[in-house]
Amino acid sequence: MAMTYEIRDPIHRHIVVTDDEIPVLDSPWIQRLRHIRQLGFVSVVYPGAVHDRFQHSIGVMHLAGECFRKLVAARPEALRDYVHADLDYAGRVIRFAGLLHDAGHAPFSHTSEAWFPQVETVRLPPDWYRDGHQPGGRQATHEDFTLAIIARMAKDGALEENMARDVAAVLSSDIRRSPRLAALGSLSGILRALVSGEMDADRCDYLLRDSHFTGVSYGVYDLPRLMSCLTVIAGPDGPELGLDIHGVFALESLLLARYHMFQQVYFHKTPPAFEYYLGQAIEIGEVPFSLARGLDDLISLRDDHVIAQLHMARDRGDPWSRRIVNREPAKLVLRERMGAEQQENFLAQQLRDELTAAGCHVFARRSRQRFTRIAGAGDEGDEGQSLLCERRILGHAIVEPVTLHSELLARFNQPIDLQHTYVLAEDGDRARTVMERLQAW
Repeated sequence: MAMTYEIRDPIHRHIVVTDDEIPVLDSPWIQRLRHIRQLGFVSVVYPGAVHDRFQHSIGVMHLAGECFRKLVAARPEALRDYVHADLDYAGRVIRFAGLLHDAGHAPFSHTSEAWFPQVETVRLPPDWYRDGHQPGGRQATHEDFTLAIIARMAKDGALEENMARDVAAVLSSDIRRSPRLAALGSLSGILRALVSGEMDADRCDYLLRDSHFTGVSYGVYDLPRLMSCLTVIAGPDGPELGLDIHGVFALESLLLARYHMFQQVYFHKTPPAFEYYLGQAIEIGEVPFSLARGLDDLISLRDDHVIAQLHMARDRGDPWSRRIVNREPAKLVLRERMGAEQQENFLAQQLRDELTAAGCHVFARRSRQRFTRIAGAGDEGDEGQSLLCERRILGHAIVEPVTLHSELLARFNQPIDLQHTYVLAEDGDRARTVMERLQAW
């Protein structure tokens, strides 16, 4: 019997790790996530938000594995044709996918993606891709770096190659599955939904974890109820992840928690200005930052490396680094709802032009997020992600879109689309004069 190890976790209490997962967990590619903060500059507002992506990754591994285990233990009709060995293999794949899903993040995560190289720098061997899905001619993303790390782990022996390919295939539909996973048909779609869907382990973990460490309650929802109501439904193309009708309110609580966390934490007005400062510091060379060599550069880049460079630049008198290290928030002059009435957007542009003419350093940061991509939710139409719901009448199963049983989903899918406009702190008096003249309050 394989040995297991236990990790204590503030969110899930006990996380069990198996012998075959230890080489991946202990690899430098996962251990570096201890030095990549989950929320970047959010800690300038919420001081407790210094938790890292390593904690989140093992949390997602745990939740993805537990969700799949519960699905299999319930023995739904849609899974009865699968043998135990194949379901056990799928369970191992989903845990590795949860552990590795964020491995490609660079320091300060999304801020630094502007300096990612072209995707060719981290492209996998051609035979890893499905026909016609080899990427090219665009900038790499952290997802591309994640896939490259998985391939590197296979090369280094931390992951068996077919397992690595299947983990990558769960994380990206561009990757060709191994013959074993391909033989399981649409089961891989269930695995993908568990790490990248509307009820995935990723958001189930980060909402609770981010809420805990920021000290807010907006991200709290009924995780046990949601997990107990996940089920496998016989969809039009084979088994797919669905929801028992008794879990609809738990799903709504998850989506509302996410909505409130974006409004109150992730899209808070202060962190975007510090992201802009960091971008400027990198752009003009105050802070050396390069990912031109792909993985060879990523392995040594950590948040603490960038922070040390910022301190050295501040001590030299470099202005953008000083603003970050000394915590000098920019002054918000406008919070704009994008897509609002044309007159409102026209006045916003007039204000920016007047502030610039007055000698203010003006910059804007845009934040966008959908409430949900579930098909049929609000104005999403039928192009979103299908999510089926099962109810029973006298033992007879009836399968319908979940939106038929949720007034919230049927009526609401308003996107969050905000643009914050700032001036530097030293321009505050000039900005106030302009705004008083324009009555732009």
